Amino acid sequence: MVESCNPSDYPWFGKISDEKLKEKAGLLVKWIWNHEFEMPRDRLSASFSCVANIIELVERRRVYFHVFHRIKMSEWNEAALYCFWIAKLHPFFEMPPANAMARQVDEVNAIIAVRMLYNAANKIRQGQGKEKIKQMNISNLIHAFRYRDISKEAVMAIFENLISV
Repeated sequence: MVESCNPSDYPWFGKISDEKLKEKAGLLVKWIWNHEFEMPRDRLSASFSCVANIIELVERRRVYFHVFHRIKMSEWNEAALYCFWIAKLHPFFEMPPANAMARQVDEVNAIIAVRMLYNAANKIRQGQGKEKIKQMNISNLIHAFRYRDISKEAVMAIFENLISV
């Protein structure tokens, strides 16, 4: 329940500074490429404006958690939100070698989102003294991120489950 209706009691959300954007983009890159996977970095490109938009959406959600739940957004919720928005807004695209077909944009971003989900979950698990998640059949998750209507909250629940297993 809101204790005050005074606007000065709520955080103000304005333009994210370039420094904050670089910091968050660095974290995003770290989560995505914790380990190499079947899509090398040199074959990927990204829309910087779309990545900046994703960062802004996650930061706005941080304010939402503060205002409506009076809690700080956890690292795993932040990672889950990045996965959700990558799968929805498709900031990455593949630059295939000559005479090769590129993967579809939704597939590229679903793979990145799922890989990021696993990498971030394993990083958090390692910090908790737990062993890494054994490689599971991720094709179902990739399919779900491409074709299913998954909410932000569902991605957060999946992520929390990966951490606690």
